[in-house]
Amino acid sequence: MTRRYPDLPLVQVETDDAGVPVRLRMDGTDHGELGICNRWRVDDGWWREPVARACYKVVTRSGLLCTIFLDEIRGTWHLERLFD
Repeated sequence: MTRRYPDLPLVQVETDDAGVPVRLRMDGTDHGELGICNRWRVDDGWWREPVARACYKVVTRSGLLCTIFLDEIRGTWHLERLFD
């Protein structure tokens, strides 16, 4: 089961030198180091407001499995989905 977050809340992500996420902090809780399960890009919307995202499905040291993404236009990290 998954929970999708349509409001795309902000999260704090620490990245390595290549910009790949390595640590996640959400709602004041540090979820520790990340393992990346999958990654993909979303580039869309040239005819309306453009979207440019670097998306990651990650698992944290605390056991959290989620999808996060970097909004490359705004430079902010967001939570998209939590998995049970």
